[in-house]
Amino acid sequence: MKEYLYHGSPYKLNKLIPNQANDAGFIEGCQLAVYATSNQNMAICFALGCVPDGEKPERIMMPEYGDKMIFRYCHPNYGGKGYVYYLDKSKFIPALGSQWVCFEEIIPDRVIEINVDDYLDMCVVE
Repeated sequence: MKEYLYHGSPYKLNKLIPNQANDAGFIEGCQLAVYATSNQNMAICFALGCVPDGEKPERIMMPEYGDKMIFRYCHPNYGGKGYVYYLDKSKFIPALGSQWVCFEEIIPDRVIEINVDDYLDMCVVE
């Protein structure tokens, strides 16, 4: 049976292309790659979007908050849609914790559309 990792995005795409990530805390989070996670809730948090309402919008997840996204100078895409991608785990290598990376384009096996407002309990808007 195939094992999956998850990728969350506010955009519906046919394939995922490596992008330059920027993680201020860990070099493993700064790769030119497609990122995925073994934690489906984490992917859902990223699918909620980030609508700017300040100069430097940022979204972060911190262990002390559990499976919640912290929004600073932005907020989830209220009333909008998000997408959770199911990706073949065999195409990824471990990066850090529950994060995995793939250095080439990848076509998802499945895409689930979610309603952002159904997951607002997973948000901390500061």
